[in-house]
Parts: sequence; C-alpha cells; structure tokens
Amino acid sequence: MATDEQLDSPEFQEHVKMELGKVRAEVEKNAPRVAELGQWPAYIQPGSLMDRIPKEDGKNAPGFDAGVACAMDLIPREMQELAARLHANYTKEAVMQVREELKGKNPDSQTAWWLAACSVCKEGEIDGPAFLKQVEDFKKLAADPEQRLESAEKSYDQMANAFTMKDGVPYGDKDGCIQGAYIAGYPFGTQYAANYGGLYFIGTYEDSLGLEDFKWSDEKDEKGRTKSGPVFGSKQFVKCVDEAEWKRAMEVVKAKLPFDTKNA
Repeated sequence: MATDEQLDSPEFQEHVKMELGKVRAEVEKNAPRVAELGQWPAYIQPGSLMDRIPKEDGKNAPGFDAGVACAMDLIPREMQELAARLHANYTKEAVMQVREELKGKNPDSQTAWWLAACSVCKEGEIDGPAFLKQVEDFKKLAADPEQRLESAEKSYDQMANAFTMKDGVPYGDKDGCIQGAYIAGYPFGTQYAANYGGLYFIGTYEDSLGLEDFKWSDEKDEKGRTKSGPVFGSKQFVKCVDEAEWKRAMEVVKAKLPFDTKNA
C-alpha cells in the first residue's frame, strides 16, 4: 500500500489523472451500448454513467458499480444484460431472474457477475485513487470464479439483511437495502443515505412509483443540486429532502404499489 507521501507526490497524482482519463474515455465510448443493452428509458442518459467516475480535477464521485463494469467490459459481454438492466431499468423480470439464479450458485451466471460488481460498489464520495482500487478489486474477482461466487453470495446476504420495516414499509440505511427489499419480494424499497446529505431514496422495479404529480421541495444543496424529486428523471427512483417529505411520498407509493406482507 502506498504511503501518504507517495499518494501526495506529483508523479502519483499524474498517474491517477491519466488512468481516470482512460477509464472515462472507455466508459463514454461504451455507455450507449450498455444503455441499449439494458433498455434504459429515454429520460436516463447513457452519459449518467460518467458521473460515477471521479474527475481528473479531483472532484469525488459515487464510484464503481456494475454499470461501469459493463462499460469497461470487465464483465464478459454475454453476461452483461442483467447488470446493464439493473443499473437504470429495474424490471420485475430482472428481479425474478436474480431470485432464480441465486439458487444455482453458478459463478458464471449473470446474477453472480452483477452481485460481485455490487460487492465492490461503496456508493459514496469516492476519490480517484479509491476508484482505481475498486477497478483492480473487481478485476481480481473477474479472474477468480471461486472468489467471484463468494463475493456475490456475501453481497446478496448484505442486501437481504440491509433492510427492516419502518412505518410498514421496507427501509434501511445501508447500500443495497432497496435491492434487498426487491429480492425479498417487496415491490419497492426505501433508504436513508447519510452519505448523500441525509436524503431519503425510494425505488421500485415496477413501471412507476406514482409520484409524477407529487409536490417536491425546491431546496438545493451547496452545489446547486435539487434535494428532492426524480433521480435523473426516473419514475422508478426518487429522492426526498427529509423524513417528513419521505413520509408524504410513501403514502402515495403505498397506495400505488400495495403488497401483502404475508407473501413478501
């Protein structure tokens, strides 16, 4: 592991910028293919994948995930469809595929590749060196079927145990809690994200959360970004500025997507 002195050296910083530039060029080139493969809705731009990569100017980003892995061809192309779809187009069919393939314990299933990439994803303010380490960590999983399956199973276990019930709905404060709710049988999930300024997120694999006419807060963060409303224009994934707004939105979602807790 590099020392603090090495990390701060001009040579290392230049190396990071160069490697990030290569990644950004590759992801930019392949993002349209990934979006088409995953049948992303028109309101989600392929270029949104670029937002996950730290910029060469030092600004942090959400970091590596399965969508980036597809765009970098770190997941074999014939195994990319599920990961591409789950990046920006959660469907009931895709969730059912995950549930079914989990039973097979096959390291070369699309589900195993997706979950292995999820195991590397940290969803936070990732800087350049941390992002490049995520890439190297996934390359090791890609080369080792046994480790890939082990990481996939751990990722699934984390998702499955990442949520509880709050006010009668699936709720968690850890990465993967929404996906865990889906896999467990719920039509939607919610998350409190302390690392995203204390925002609340709601997601579904159905066509819509039913919040198209919801009155969102117009509050913005210090970077001028809205704290409420659809994420990248999605009807399936939204953010709420605080718990009060989350509760108001959940009343709409529960009416739109009711579920039987006995069958979830």
